[in-house]
Amino acid sequence: MPMDDNKRALLNRMNSTASRVELGLELDIRSYQSTAGAGGAASEAMVMTGLAAGDTIIALHQRTPGANNLPLIGHTTQAANALTCVWSANPGAGAVIVVTVKKA
Repeated sequence: MPMDDNKRALLNRMNSTASRVELGLELDIRSYQSTAGAGGAASEAMVMTGLAAGDTIIALHQRTPGANNLPLIGHTTQAANALTCVWSANPGAGAVIVVTVKKA
């Protein structure tokens, strides 16, 4: 079905506005998944291939709980390809984390 002139005009105005404010040009949002953790302590450095030390963390969640099925509390240290995550206690082996970041 062809687009009528009114819809085309509205779309052009929306595109012009988006271009003026550079909507989306500065966003580079990515997600990274860790390898399975080994467990052994409440804090663990998770391997996050692709994560940079300067990336801004937007969200962090536990995709797969470890063997002890404990909640992920947060994170502490961020480095290239690594993020130290903190659980309520030893999560056990097998925990997998997903982090969403805005690239530096």
